Amino acid sequence: MRRGHRVKAALVGAGQIAVEHLKALQGMPTVEIAGVCDLSRAAAESAALRHGATAWFTDLTEMLRAAKPDVVHVTTSPQSHYSIAVECLEAGAHVIVEKPITSSLAELEDLLERAATRDLVVLEDYNTIYSIAAQEILRRIKTGVFGAVVHVEVMYCLDILGPGGFADPNAPHPVLTMPGGAIADFLPHLASLAHAFVGPHRAATSIWQKRRDSLAPFDEFRGLVEGERATAALTFSCSAQPAAFWLRVYGERMRATANLFETRLTFTRVREGLGPLGGIVNGLDEGKAIRRAAVQTFLSKFRSGQGGYDGLTEIVRRTYGSIADGTPLPITPQQVREVNLMIDALRPREVAP
Repeated sequence: MRRGHRVKAALVGAGQIAVEHLKALQGMPTVEIAGVCDLSRAAAESAALRHGATAWFTDLTEMLRAAKPDVVHVTTSPQSHYSIAVECLEAGAHVIVEKPITSSLAELEDLLERAATRDLVVLEDYNTIYSIAAQEILRRIKTGVFGAVVHVEVMYCLDILGPGGFADPNAPHPVLTMPGGAIADFLPHLASLAHAFVGPHRAATSIWQKRRDSLAPFDEFRGLVEGERATAALTFSCSAQPAAFWLRVYGERMRATANLFETRLTFTRVREGLGPLGGIVNGLDEGKAIRRAAVQTFLSKFRSGQGGYDGLTEIVRRTYGSIADGTPLPITPQQVREVNLMIDALRPREVAP
Protein backbone atom coordinates (compact mmCIF):
# COMPACT_ATOMS: atom_id res chain seq x y z
CA MET A 1 0.00 0.00 0.00
CA ARG A 2 1.24 3.45 -0.92
CA ARG A 3 -0.17 6.87 -0.12
CA GLY A 4 -2.38 8.14 -2.94
CA HIS A 5 -3.07 4.69 -4.40
CA ARG A 6 -6.53 3.21 -4.16
CA VAL A 7 -6.64 0.67 -1.35
CA LYS A 8 -8.85 -2.40 -1.41
CA ALA A 9 -10.68 -2.96 1.88
CA ALA A 10 -12.99 -5.83 2.80
CA LEU A 11 -15.15 -6.68 5.79
CA VAL A 12 -16.21 -9.97 7.39
CA GLY A 13 -19.37 -10.03 9.52
CA ALA A 14 -22.17 -7.67 8.48
CA GLY A 15 -23.61 -6.99 11.94
CA GLN A 16 -24.27 -3.77 13.85
CA ILE A 17 -20.68 -2.64 14.41
CA ALA A 18 -19.85 -3.46 10.77
CA VAL A 19 -22.00 -0.50 9.73
CA GLU A 20 -19.67 1.87 11.60
CA HIS A 21 -16.58 0.38 9.94
CA LEU A 22 -18.19 0.67 6.53
CA LYS A 23 -19.19 4.29 7.19
CA ALA A 24 -15.59 5.07 8.11
CA LEU A 25 -14.34 3.44 4.90
CA GLN A 26 -16.92 5.27 2.79
CA GLY A 27 -15.51 8.55 4.02
CA MET A 28 -12.04 7.77 2.64
CA PRO A 29 -11.75 8.70 -1.06
CA THR A 30 -8.67 6.52 -1.65
CA VAL A 31 -10.39 3.34 -0.37
CA GLU A 32 -12.45 0.89 -2.41
CA ILE A 33 -14.72 -1.43 -0.41
CA ALA A 34 -13.89 -4.50 -2.48
CA GLY A 35 -16.03 -6.99 -0.59
CA VAL A 36 -18.43 -7.66 2.26
CA CYS A 37 -18.71 -11.21 3.60
CA ASP A 38 -21.30 -12.75 5.90
CA LEU A 39 -22.73 -16.23 6.34
CA SER A 40 -26.13 -14.65 5.67
CA ARG A 41 -26.53 -13.86 1.98
CA ALA A 42 -29.17 -11.23 2.77
CA ALA A 43 -26.92 -9.47 5.30
CA ALA A 44 -23.90 -9.49 3.00
CA GLU A 45 -25.81 -8.27 -0.03
CA SER A 46 -27.67 -5.57 1.90
CA ALA A 47 -24.50 -4.19 3.48
CA ALA A 48 -22.66 -4.22 0.16
CA LEU A 49 -25.44 -2.36 -1.63
CA ARG A 50 -25.93 0.17 1.14
CA HIS A 51 -22.25 1.05 1.49
CA GLY A 52 -21.12 0.89 -2.11
CA ALA A 53 -19.08 -2.31 -1.94
CA THR A 54 -17.87 -3.79 -5.21
CA ALA A 55 -19.05 -7.31 -4.34
CA TRP A 56 -20.51 -9.45 -1.58
CA PHE A 57 -19.71 -13.00 -0.48
CA THR A 58 -20.84 -15.74 1.91
CA ASP A 59 -17.46 -17.50 1.92
CA LEU A 60 -14.31 -15.88 3.33
CA THR A 61 -11.88 -17.93 1.25
CA GLU A 62 -13.70 -16.97 -1.93
CA MET A 63 -13.70 -13.29 -0.97
CA LEU A 64 -9.96 -13.31 -0.29
CA ARG A 65 -9.32 -15.03 -3.62
CA ALA A 66 -11.64 -12.87 -5.73
CA ALA A 67 -11.39 -9.45 -4.07
CA LYS A 68 -7.70 -9.63 -3.05
CA PRO A 69 -8.12 -7.02 -0.29
CA ASP A 70 -5.20 -5.09 1.18
CA VAL A 71 -6.99 -4.72 4.52
CA VAL A 72 -9.73 -6.84 6.10
CA HIS A 73 -11.98 -5.64 8.92
CA VAL A 74 -13.13 -8.53 11.15
CA THR A 75 -16.45 -7.73 12.86
CA THR A 76 -17.78 -11.21 13.62
CA SER A 77 -18.37 -12.77 17.06
CA PRO A 78 -15.21 -12.87 19.23
CA GLN A 79 -14.77 -16.64 19.14
CA SER A 80 -14.30 -16.54 15.36
CA HIS A 81 -11.82 -13.64 15.29
CA TYR A 82 -8.70 -15.78 15.55
CA SER A 83 -9.41 -18.22 12.72
CA ILE A 84 -10.64 -15.46 10.39
CA ALA A 85 -7.65 -13.22 11.13
CA VAL A 86 -5.24 -16.11 10.54
CA GLU A 87 -6.74 -16.81 7.11
CA CYS A 88 -6.60 -13.13 6.18
CA LEU A 89 -2.94 -12.88 7.22
CA GLU A 90 -2.14 -16.02 5.26
CA ALA A 91 -3.70 -14.32 2.23
CA GLY A 92 -1.40 -11.32 2.71
CA ALA A 93 -3.94 -8.85 4.11
CA HIS A 94 -3.58 -6.49 7.04
CA VAL A 95 -6.27 -7.06 9.68
CA ILE A 96 -8.31 -4.68 11.85
CA VAL A 97 -10.21 -6.75 14.43
CA GLU A 98 -13.12 -5.69 16.61
CA LYS A 99 -12.72 -6.19 20.34
CA PRO A 100 -12.22 -8.62 22.00
CA ILE A 101 -9.52 -9.50 19.48
CA THR A 102 -9.23 -13.16 20.55
CA SER A 103 -10.60 -15.57 23.14
CA SER A 104 -7.21 -16.18 24.78
CA LEU A 105 -3.74 -14.73 25.20
CA ALA A 106 -2.27 -17.72 23.35
CA GLU A 107 -4.35 -16.90 20.27
CA LEU A 108 -3.34 -13.24 20.51
CA GLU A 109 0.38 -14.03 20.70
CA ASP A 110 0.07 -16.32 17.69
CA LEU A 111 -1.69 -13.60 15.66
CA LEU A 112 0.93 -11.00 16.56
CA GLU A 113 3.76 -13.39 15.65
CA ARG A 114 2.16 -14.31 12.32
CA ALA A 115 1.66 -10.64 11.47
CA ALA A 116 5.22 -9.67 12.42
CA THR A 117 6.65 -12.54 10.35
CA ARG A 118 4.77 -11.32 7.28
CA ASP A 119 5.30 -7.60 7.98
CA LEU A 120 1.54 -7.16 8.28
CA VAL A 121 -0.66 -5.24 10.71
CA VAL A 122 -2.98 -6.78 13.31
CA LEU A 123 -4.86 -4.11 15.24
CA GLU A 124 -7.61 -4.28 17.85
CA ASP A 125 -10.22 -1.52 17.70
CA TYR A 126 -9.80 0.71 20.77
CA ASN A 127 -12.04 3.45 19.41
CA THR A 128 -12.69 5.15 22.77
CA ILE A 129 -9.03 6.18 23.06
CA TYR A 130 -9.46 8.22 19.88
CA SER A 131 -12.73 9.82 20.93
CA ILE A 132 -12.61 13.62 20.94
CA ALA A 133 -12.79 13.80 24.74
CA ALA A 134 -10.05 11.25 25.47
CA GLN A 135 -7.75 12.82 22.90
CA GLU A 136 -8.23 16.30 24.39
CA ILE A 137 -7.38 15.03 27.87
CA LEU A 138 -4.29 13.23 26.54
CA ARG A 139 -3.27 16.40 24.69
CA ARG A 140 -3.38 18.46 27.89
CA ILE A 141 -1.38 15.81 29.72
CA LYS A 142 1.26 15.85 26.97
CA THR A 143 1.60 19.65 27.08
CA GLY A 144 2.07 19.57 30.86
CA VAL A 145 -0.87 21.81 31.79
CA PHE A 146 -2.75 18.86 33.32
CA GLY A 147 0.09 17.77 35.56
CA ALA A 148 1.01 14.16 36.21
CA VAL A 149 -1.95 11.75 36.28
CA VAL A 150 -2.71 10.46 39.77
CA HIS A 151 -5.79 8.29 39.23
CA VAL A 152 -8.28 7.34 36.51
CA GLU A 153 -11.88 6.13 36.75
CA VAL A 154 -13.66 4.44 33.83
CA MET A 155 -17.29 3.48 34.41
CA TYR A 156 -19.69 1.90 31.91
CA CYS A 157 -23.37 1.96 32.92
CA LEU A 158 -25.48 0.02 30.43
CA ASP A 159 -28.38 -2.41 30.79
CA ILE A 160 -27.40 -5.22 28.44
CA LEU A 161 -29.83 -7.80 29.85
CA GLY A 162 -33.13 -6.60 28.36
CA PRO A 163 -34.95 -7.82 25.22
CA GLY A 164 -32.59 -7.89 22.28
CA GLY A 165 -29.60 -7.61 24.60
CA PHE A 166 -26.71 -9.97 25.16
CA ALA A 167 -28.70 -12.24 27.44
CA ASP A 168 -31.89 -12.47 25.38
CA PRO A 169 -33.04 -16.10 25.89
CA ASN A 170 -34.43 -16.12 22.34
CA ALA A 171 -31.09 -15.15 20.81
CA PRO A 172 -28.24 -15.49 23.36
CA HIS A 173 -25.06 -13.74 22.29
CA PRO A 174 -21.96 -15.92 21.61
CA VAL A 175 -19.87 -13.75 23.97
CA LEU A 176 -21.79 -15.24 26.94
CA THR A 177 -19.49 -18.27 26.75
CA MET A 178 -16.36 -16.16 27.32
CA PRO A 179 -14.88 -15.63 30.81
CA GLY A 180 -16.93 -12.79 32.28
CA GLY A 181 -19.83 -13.36 29.88
CA ALA A 182 -21.32 -10.29 28.21
CA ILE A 183 -19.10 -7.94 30.21
CA ALA A 184 -16.09 -9.46 28.39
CA ASP A 185 -17.27 -7.60 25.30
CA PHE A 186 -16.81 -4.27 27.11
CA LEU A 187 -13.59 -4.95 29.05
CA PRO A 188 -11.37 -3.83 26.13
CA HIS A 189 -13.04 -0.40 26.26
CA LEU A 190 -12.33 -0.08 29.98
CA ALA A 191 -8.83 -1.55 29.89
CA SER A 192 -7.63 0.31 26.79
CA LEU A 193 -8.69 3.66 28.26
CA ALA A 194 -7.04 2.87 31.58
CA HIS A 195 -3.86 1.77 29.79
CA ALA A 196 -3.75 5.00 27.77
CA PHE A 197 -3.48 7.02 31.00
CA VAL A 198 -1.70 4.75 33.51
CA GLY A 199 0.38 2.46 31.28
CA PRO A 200 0.88 -1.31 31.62
CA HIS A 201 -0.48 -2.86 34.79
CA ARG A 202 1.77 -3.99 37.64
CA ALA A 203 -1.05 -5.47 39.68
CA ALA A 204 -4.79 -5.91 39.25
CA THR A 205 -7.69 -7.23 41.25
CA SER A 206 -11.39 -7.52 40.50
CA ILE A 207 -14.85 -8.28 41.89
CA TRP A 208 -17.49 -9.95 39.70
CA GLN A 209 -21.13 -10.07 40.79
CA LYS A 210 -24.53 -11.27 39.58
CA ARG A 211 -27.41 -9.11 40.81
CA ARG A 212 -30.17 -10.09 38.39
CA ASP A 213 -31.61 -13.34 37.10
CA SER A 214 -30.47 -13.82 33.49
CA LEU A 215 -28.37 -16.03 31.22
CA ALA A 216 -25.36 -13.79 31.87
CA PRO A 217 -22.93 -15.28 34.39
CA PHE A 218 -22.16 -11.76 35.70
CA ASP A 219 -23.77 -8.34 35.39
CA GLU A 220 -21.52 -6.24 37.64
CA PHE A 221 -17.75 -5.78 37.51
CA ARG A 222 -15.28 -3.75 39.60
CA GLY A 223 -11.56 -3.67 38.91
CA LEU A 224 -8.62 -1.91 40.52
CA VAL A 225 -5.37 -1.54 38.62
CA GLU A 226 -1.93 -0.39 39.67
CA GLY A 227 -0.30 0.92 36.53
CA GLU A 228 3.23 2.09 35.82
CA ARG A 229 2.23 5.76 36.04
CA ALA A 230 -0.93 5.84 38.20
CA THR A 231 -3.86 3.79 39.48
CA ALA A 232 -7.17 3.11 37.76
CA ALA A 233 -10.64 1.96 38.84
CA LEU A 234 -12.72 0.14 36.20
CA THR A 235 -16.46 -0.50 36.51
CA PHE A 236 -19.20 -2.07 34.44
CA SER A 237 -22.75 -2.01 35.76
CA CYS A 238 -25.98 -3.29 34.28
CA SER A 239 -28.03 -1.87 37.17
CA ALA A 240 -26.63 1.65 37.61
CA GLN A 241 -28.74 3.99 35.46
CA PRO A 242 -29.13 6.12 33.43
CA ALA A 243 -26.78 4.82 30.77
CA ALA A 244 -23.42 6.57 30.71
CA PHE A 245 -19.77 5.98 29.90
CA TRP A 246 -17.81 8.05 32.38
CA LEU A 247 -14.12 8.84 32.12
CA ARG A 248 -12.59 10.78 35.01
CA VAL A 249 -8.91 11.62 35.07
CA TYR A 250 -7.34 13.15 38.18
CA GLY A 251 -4.11 15.12 37.72
CA GLU A 252 -1.84 17.24 39.87
CA ARG A 253 -3.16 20.51 38.36
CA MET A 254 -6.45 19.56 36.75
CA ARG A 255 -9.36 17.11 36.77
CA ALA A 256 -11.21 15.99 33.63
CA THR A 257 -14.71 14.50 33.45
CA ALA A 258 -16.24 13.14 30.25
CA ASN A 259 -19.36 11.17 29.36
CA LEU A 260 -18.29 9.35 26.21
CA PHE A 261 -21.92 8.61 25.30
CA GLU A 262 -22.31 12.37 24.83
CA THR A 263 -20.10 15.26 23.79
CA ARG A 264 -19.64 16.31 27.42
CA LEU A 265 -16.13 17.15 28.61
CA THR A 266 -15.35 19.41 31.54
CA PHE A 267 -12.10 20.44 33.22
CA THR A 268 -11.71 21.63 36.79
CA ARG A 269 -8.39 23.31 37.46
CA VAL A 270 -6.47 25.13 40.13
CA ARG A 271 -7.31 28.86 40.01
CA GLU A 272 -4.29 30.71 41.30
CA GLY A 273 -5.04 33.79 43.41
CA LEU A 274 -8.82 33.32 43.55
CA GLY A 275 -9.01 31.48 46.86
CA PRO A 276 -12.57 30.32 47.63
CA LEU A 277 -13.78 32.02 44.44
CA GLY A 278 -11.87 29.45 42.42
CA GLY A 279 -14.53 26.85 43.14
CA ILE A 280 -17.28 29.19 41.99
CA VAL A 281 -15.47 30.00 38.73
CA ASN A 282 -14.89 26.29 38.08
CA GLY A 283 -18.57 25.62 38.74
CA LEU A 284 -19.67 28.32 36.30
CA ASP A 285 -17.32 27.00 33.62
CA GLU A 286 -18.56 23.46 34.19
CA GLY A 287 -22.18 24.57 33.88
CA LYS A 288 -21.44 26.26 30.55
CA ALA A 289 -19.68 23.16 29.26
CA ILE A 290 -22.56 20.88 30.27
CA ARG A 291 -25.17 23.11 28.62
CA ARG A 292 -23.08 23.33 25.45
CA ALA A 293 -22.61 19.54 25.41
CA ALA A 294 -26.34 18.95 25.88
CA VAL A 295 -27.11 21.05 22.79
CA GLN A 296 -24.38 19.39 20.73
CA THR A 297 -25.52 15.91 21.76
CA PHE A 298 -29.13 16.79 20.86
CA LEU A 299 -28.10 18.10 17.44
CA SER A 300 -25.91 15.08 16.76
CA LYS A 301 -28.99 12.85 16.92
CA PHE A 302 -30.20 14.48 13.69
CA ARG A 303 -26.91 14.44 11.83
CA SER A 304 -25.53 11.67 9.65
CA GLY A 305 -22.06 10.34 10.22
CA GLN A 306 -20.21 8.39 12.88
CA GLY A 307 -21.76 10.01 15.94
CA GLY A 308 -20.35 8.23 18.99
CA TYR A 309 -17.93 6.29 16.78
CA ASP A 310 -15.73 9.25 15.86
CA GLY A 311 -12.84 7.40 17.49
CA LEU A 312 -13.31 4.44 15.14
CA THR A 313 -13.20 6.75 12.12
CA GLU A 314 -9.96 8.25 13.40
CA ILE A 315 -8.35 4.86 14.05
CA VAL A 316 -9.25 3.61 10.58
CA ARG A 317 -7.95 6.79 8.94
CA ARG A 318 -4.69 6.73 10.89
CA THR A 319 -4.16 3.00 10.39
CA TYR A 320 -4.51 3.21 6.62
CA GLY A 321 -2.18 6.20 6.60
CA SER A 322 0.39 4.36 8.73
CA ILE A 323 0.31 1.31 6.47
CA ALA A 324 0.81 3.49 3.42
CA ASP A 325 3.58 5.66 4.91
CA GLY A 326 5.30 3.22 7.24
CA THR A 327 4.66 5.59 10.15
CA PRO A 328 3.78 4.43 13.69
CA LEU A 329 0.38 2.79 14.06
CA PRO A 330 -2.31 4.42 16.23
CA ILE A 331 -2.59 1.13 18.13
CA THR A 332 0.70 -0.76 18.34
CA PRO A 333 1.14 -4.54 18.79
CA GLN A 334 2.75 -3.90 22.18
CA GLN A 335 -0.24 -1.80 23.23
CA VAL A 336 -2.63 -4.60 22.19
CA ARG A 337 -0.53 -7.10 24.16
CA GLU A 338 -0.42 -4.94 27.30
CA VAL A 339 -4.15 -4.17 27.23
CA ASN A 340 -4.99 -7.85 26.90
CA LEU A 341 -2.60 -8.79 29.71
CA MET A 342 -4.50 -6.32 31.89
CA ILE A 343 -7.82 -7.85 30.83
CA ASP A 344 -6.53 -11.34 31.60
CA ALA A 345 -5.47 -10.21 35.09
CA LEU A 346 -8.99 -8.84 35.70
CA ARG A 347 -10.94 -11.86 34.40
CA PRO A 348 -13.04 -13.89 36.87
CA ARG A 349 -11.37 -16.96 38.27
CA GLU A 350 -14.62 -18.49 39.48
CA VAL A 351 -18.06 -19.03 38.01
CA ALA A 352 -20.83 -16.83 39.47
CA PRO A 353 -23.16 -18.69 41.88
